[in-house]
Amino acid sequence: MTPDNILDERGRLELLYYISRELNRRLNLRTQIERTLEFTSTSVGAETGSLILVNDDGEVINGAMMLNGSLVANAAVRLKPQIETGLAGWALRERKPALVRDTANDVRWQASQEYTNVRPVSKSAIAAPLLYSERVLGVITLVHSEPNHFTENDQALVNAIAELAAIAVENARLLDESRKQTQAMSNLVEAAQVLSSTMETDRLLHLLLAQTLKILNLEAASIALISPETKELVFQLSEGAHSERLIGLRLKIGQGIAGWVAQTGQPIFVPDVKKSPHFFGGVDNQTGFVTRSIACAPITFEGHLMGVIEGLNPAPDAVDRNTLPMLTGIASLAGNAIAHAQQFSFTQSAKDRYAGLFEDSLDPIITTDLEGGITDANHKARVTFGYTRSDMIGVPIKEMHRSTTGANTEGKDLFSSDRIRDLVRGIEQSFETQVITKEGREIPVEVHAKRISTPEHDFIQWIERDISERMKIEEMREDLMSMIFHDLRAPLGNIMSSVTLLQSSMPTDDEINNSVLGIAARSGQHLARLVDSLLDLRRFESGKAVLSQKEASILPLIADAVEQVHPIAQGKSITLTFNLPPKLPTVFIDGDMIRRVLINLIENSVKYTPNEGAVSVLAQEENDQVIVSIQDNGPGIPEAERARVFEKFMRIRREGGPKGLGLGLAFVKMAIEAHGGKVWVDPATDHGAIFRFSLPVKN
Repeated sequence: MTPDNILDERGRLELLYYISRELNRRLNLRTQIERTLEFTSTSVGAETGSLILVNDDGEVINGAMMLNGSLVANAAVRLKPQIETGLAGWALRERKPALVRDTANDVRWQASQEYTNVRPVSKSAIAAPLLYSERVLGVITLVHSEPNHFTENDQALVNAIAELAAIAVENARLLDESRKQTQAMSNLVEAAQVLSSTMETDRLLHLLLAQTLKILNLEAASIALISPETKELVFQLSEGAHSERLIGLRLKIGQGIAGWVAQTGQPIFVPDVKKSPHFFGGVDNQTGFVTRSIACAPITFEGHLMGVIEGLNPAPDAVDRNTLPMLTGIASLAGNAIAHAQQFSFTQSAKDRYAGLFEDSLDPIITTDLEGGITDANHKARVTFGYTRSDMIGVPIKEMHRSTTGANTEGKDLFSSDRIRDLVRGIEQSFETQVITKEGREIPVEVHAKRISTPEHDFIQWIERDISERMKIEEMREDLMSMIFHDLRAPLGNIMSSVTLLQSSMPTDDEINNSVLGIAARSGQHLARLVDSLLDLRRFESGKAVLSQKEASILPLIADAVEQVHPIAQGKSITLTFNLPPKLPTVFIDGDMIRRVLINLIENSVKYTPNEGAVSVLAQEENDQVIVSIQDNGPGIPEAERARVFEKFMRIRREGGPKGLGLGLAFVKMAIEAHGGKVWVDPATDHGAIFRFSLPVKN
């Protein structure tokens, strides 16, 4: 390549080919800048030259400078004035090449700052912008000490080299950008891998900040989280210079750059904090740290603001267009990591609480897999069953229990595959069975089974309550009933016969004695009905109840029941009425039993109705059913108790309320259901309750 600046057309083409090949061989941006400047200076015989690269804002980002054939160090800093006032700046702004034959006579030229007070010297100069896709990437400037040294041919050659250089610089820039983005992704992956090494929130955030310092080449980095109580930013962790002094400091939302980011949810990079209206110097005053530049990004999770992360004073050569996206990516990792760590901590606490409740429960608890194989047993279960945990693990739960439990199971296997499938579908199960201990003893238990789902696995929990004491009490109740049946019935019959005999022999005008005998007769009848109801209850429960049913009208039974209860209602000044249609379809019933049902329900309403209240009895036909309703204006029955009032020994506890055994309504329910009907309770319009029962019409 000849140093002569006078080249023919062929020589220029060869030179451009050579430069293109050299530029394409070198993809390092710095090398390309220097080589391009060398080629261009040599090709036109320039003594001094510069190649400046700028960003989209026109700021110098890189450059090279030659003086008398030698490259100058730290050229980028020295070249900044050229794009502000010199020929290079004019070519950049106008996007045009410039040929200055005599610098002393051209306003576009201005001497360097070192010679501003010296009379301009005549030189010649060329400037050509590097243009790529309507973007200005930089400018080449060449100078010779003799005026008129450069010609139009030199200018055309420099323009052609500038076009080649623009393509090469853009390719190198894209490659460099690609490498930086790859490195950025690698850094994020590395940060994510670091975060996956722990679930402790503090350690996790310390590791994250250490990675942030390393990746972004920072002097310091910190994380401030939103305080749930005060809604302020509280600096929780810090790494780097003066980090220990920052911990615990608070910023209001909107205060300082960090507060602005928290308020707006937008990341920001501030290259010079002194020029930022958001900068708050109070933190520097308290910590002694000097903040020059800052990058800050919000920490969020699923749209919820958790805090901010700050990077302070990044090294100048480390700042590029990837800096803020990188910090934003780290903030996103932090948000996910904090949320997952908190969720892990919550889950772990829940597991610990469950483990404590599981092991310390007073009831035996067994867990099985979804096929019924035992996976764990608490202390009470091990003591009750007589096995160690290792003995029980893997054993099917059905082998620890009797497979059936009497009439209430209808002979079905309580631990059948169908029941297990229902549990797996989420249907809770309750039943009674017997535990078979290691010694072969059988312990009656009430089992409550349900599926439990956790993030780790699903299992079935079996809570088995020992009901031995309850069974003993039930047995005592049965013994008491037997005593009532056998020891009270016969003497009660004698008493009733005696009262009847006395009534028949007493003069009709002896009002006092007749009144006393009437009270005795009614009380005896009430006691006889109670004994009969207890006997019927036992028969119903054992499946041995015998009904003497025949076709009959219920109307006379209602009238008879009202008449029998009327003296009790009269004693409380309660108005007892019945509203019956002239005729109702007949029903197939045991008349004596239905009469006792009616008396029980009417007596119950009278008992709970306050003095001077009202009780009414109604009957009607509806959908091939005879429906009888007994309505009172007493305190009513809470909705939660309406289905349970018909259970045996069930009573609603009210201060000052009437006492009883809680058997009357249980008898009513069993008697009506034995007739194929239903019994229920509804609330009255104002207050009180309406007991209703239905009986099928005789076809």
